[in-house]
Amino acid sequence: MKNIYFVQVDVSASSGTQNAYLPYTAGILAASAFTSETVKNNCEFKDFIFLREDVNDVVDRLDNPDFVGFSCYCWSTEYNKLLAKNIKEKYPDCLVVFGGHDIPDNFSMLEDFDYIDILCHGEGEDTVKHLLEAFSEGRSFDDVCNISFRKPEGGFLRTETKLQETLDYPSPYLEGWFDKIVEAHPEITFNAILETSRGCPNQCAYCDWGLLKAKTRLFPLERVRAEIRWMSDHKIAFVWGADANFGMFKRDLEIANELARVKEETGYPERMRMNYAKNNFENVFEIVKVFKRCEFDRIGATLSFQSMSPEVLKNIGRKNTSLDFYKNLLTTYNKANMKTYSELILGLPGETYESFIEGVGKLFEIGQHFVFEVYGCILLPNATMGQKDYVEKFGIKTVRSEIIRPHFNNEAFSVPEYNNIVVETNSMSREMWVRATAFYYMTKALHGNGLIRAFGIYLHNEMGVPYEKFYDGALDYFENNPDLFVSKLYFDIKRHADELSLGITNRKLMFEPCGEIVWDDHEYVVLNSIAQLDKFYEEIIPYLETYDIPEDIFEDLINYQKNIIRTPFSEENTVSLKYDIHNYLKDVYVNNIHPLQKKEHTLVMRDSNLVADWKDFGKFVIWYGRMGWSSYKDDVKEI
Repeated sequence: MKNIYFVQVDVSASSGTQNAYLPYTAGILAASAFTSETVKNNCEFKDFIFLREDVNDVVDRLDNPDFVGFSCYCWSTEYNKLLAKNIKEKYPDCLVVFGGHDIPDNFSMLEDFDYIDILCHGEGEDTVKHLLEAFSEGRSFDDVCNISFRKPEGGFLRTETKLQETLDYPSPYLEGWFDKIVEAHPEITFNAILETSRGCPNQCAYCDWGLLKAKTRLFPLERVRAEIRWMSDHKIAFVWGADANFGMFKRDLEIANELARVKEETGYPERMRMNYAKNNFENVFEIVKVFKRCEFDRIGATLSFQSMSPEVLKNIGRKNTSLDFYKNLLTTYNKANMKTYSELILGLPGETYESFIEGVGKLFEIGQHFVFEVYGCILLPNATMGQKDYVEKFGIKTVRSEIIRPHFNNEAFSVPEYNNIVVETNSMSREMWVRATAFYYMTKALHGNGLIRAFGIYLHNEMGVPYEKFYDGALDYFENNPDLFVSKLYFDIKRHADELSLGITNRKLMFEPCGEIVWDDHEYVVLNSIAQLDKFYEEIIPYLETYDIPEDIFEDLINYQKNIIRTPFSEENTVSLKYDIHNYLKDVYVNNIHPLQKKEHTLVMRDSNLVADWKDFGKFVIWYGRMGWSSYKDDVKEI
């Protein structure tokens, strides 16, 4: 019998971890392969390797491996390489097989790494099963589709490409493939992947999902229901939805209701995160409403744009719905007190600094004032954007950047992992990329996290100041006043971006009162600003005064901002105002735009869930609360 191992290491879980994902990809490959009588009669499945353990410890406990299959993504490939190299050195006859999204559709990894024997391209269930059948019987691999390998006589062979037409594969959950893992690790709280469909009809140039060229297929609904019950029975804490467009199908609402039902009955799964459909907003709204009922998804609906520039959208093969539509949609979500967040990507071909910051400003204009994310553009090997002709056409330049995980101490990354991040194109220089990165982080802190959001909204609606001009002007103010405390925070993140653009290993931004935790750049700014809140406002006031806001309104805006901001040491504040700022902002958040009204009154601003410890404040307000939604005191009454 040939000894078979599958490797799918968790993104951050090492030995002694408290949380880890079950290795879903490896599980479905193993479950599918062992439906074959040939495989069952000739192979013995030995183990899943799913924690980022010391590679020497892993190799030492292997039992004469004959076949080791590795699932590769950007967060695991370097670890896989090191482990595979060590396995090959100790067991030179072991067949080492690499597959997954990080495997390019060519021979390059075979040329570069002599310890890899076979590459699997595309979806893997049929490929791995047929590969193990040929391996079991000692046959040539020539007839196994979707692989590249070294020929015995020298050179390489890329076999025929064949798409998987169905999803008629056994569930690793329901077939018991993970039972041994769960039983052996009672100390670990497990997370899981739920896949209800596979495939994407879109062909976005930066993504490799749609380029599999397989139609979108559905797993049987009863299988999905049974997997949800399995996750509930096994007390799965967090479920990540693997679908590209959850909510695209009517049955997805049934699945959402099933998830909510089992959570309400058993408490598990505790939380869920989905990639929502881009073109079925009504269905997604109903799903998010279901999840809100049981506090399942704390992030809410994704309203993704990637870019607001028509030229960029054309370059990446994407078309967004009109901004008026999104404005109405945001209004509907906000009126229902349901969370949404929006995404942009920095570094797309055709984007300029000006078009990028204007895009952020448009997000605020349509009502996305709380949570928005800007992701660096990653060059994926199997995406259209990753192909040589596309790279040359748009002058794309990348750096190999180490992945740093915010909110962790990153000990699990003793073997660093990397992304290839776009830092320059024909339309955006490296220097402008650095400025754009700093603009995003500072704007997220100042507006999304609420430090001077009231000023940005007032200036835009009452004085016609574009949001992007206001926040870009703040960056100029920091540049021209480098000795200020707040300017030093700006220069910290600008220097961080500059180092990243040069491929220098990322520095880790930490806030001492929260311990050895790595924070995202905007979170670093917010934590330090809240810790010295009076100093922050003292230093930012000279910039705000350049806009000639009437003195009495300016005084109210400052008093409101200073007292409404949520901190770990202020449960209740009382402030007397001449203008109805609070209700004015509440109306703006639901796109009910009207002039600020004069109204003398007193507000009592109370934090109904005071978190009076920096470590817990960082975890539950800044991280879990995404701060944009939880930045202001929530219990405000007029007296």
